[in-house]
Amino acid sequence: MISEHDVTVDGVRLHYAVAGDGPPIVLVPGQSFPWMSYQKVMPALAVKHRVYAMDVRGHGKSEHTPGQYTFSRCGKDLVAFLREVVRAPALLSGNSSGGLICLWAAANAPALVRGVLLEDPPLFSTEWPRMRDDTWVHDFFTHVVATLPDLAGFFSTLKLPTRPGKALMNFPRPLAWVLGGAIRRHQRARPGQPVDLWWLPMHVRLFVRGLSEYDIGFTQACVDGSISDMDQGDALARARCPMVLLQASSFRDPELGLVGAMDDDDLARAKALKPDLVVESWPKPHVVHLAAPKQWLALIARVEQLAGPPPRLEGDGSHVVVG
Repeated sequence: MISEHDVTVDGVRLHYAVAGDGPPIVLVPGQSFPWMSYQKVMPALAVKHRVYAMDVRGHGKSEHTPGQYTFSRCGKDLVAFLREVVRAPALLSGNSSGGLICLWAAANAPALVRGVLLEDPPLFSTEWPRMRDDTWVHDFFTHVVATLPDLAGFFSTLKLPTRPGKALMNFPRPLAWVLGGAIRRHQRARPGQPVDLWWLPMHVRLFVRGLSEYDIGFTQACVDGSISDMDQGDALARARCPMVLLQASSFRDPELGLVGAMDDDDLARAKALKPDLVVESWPKPHVVHLAAPKQWLALIARVEQLAGPPPRLEGDGSHVVVG
């Protein structure tokens, strides 16, 4: 049974889902995705854990805070959530930008974090000005800002990279026509509600829904670089807990730069900064917990094994016994 709740931490209302009982795990989705991206894996985790999945500020049902989107600000939100809601040292897993948020928490609140799975985070590639000068995703962010909130228009003009040296691929016109029509009908019938098209593949369905209830200001902060207030190398070097870094599919294009979250040089730099870091590279799409949930669950189990037994909880399990 998954239940949904709201909590206000440091003056910002955050929405989250929770299921199960046991040692806590906190899941932080990537940019534009709501907590529901973890629906495939929450039931399995909830058998032995208390599992929390968050909507990051500006996402889903969490509060929109225009002009206040930075990696460290979202990291502080996560730390406050750990202190006020979870109230025990937790395993963390974050996808994409959610991974950077988890890394910030691990570096700055080590007593609250037992271990971290960094699921294809844009580690180092989102530092400024590299994100602007060396990544295709900056072009994608620019497209998001230029087209949203016209969600149908976003898809009809979307172009995606496929292979190194190949021209960008237009979003298939027949699919864009069908999807655009369905989006507009949904918006007319349910104004102000998230666009949830049940018949789409799960990853596309959640992407559409996430964009429909998302503060474009979060992406604007990626376009202008204001989100990049975090020294990612310093955070990685200071994080003392066990950590698994998962790299999904990526490649370099002579014109577009890095297509994906990290390249091999980023992985080498990460390993040099944190020698005990466990690095995995898989030929999987960016949101691995949706594309390969069984393999992702195995990595969570590995992080937990590396972290060792959880601290003993006192009484009703609401706080940790120290010493």
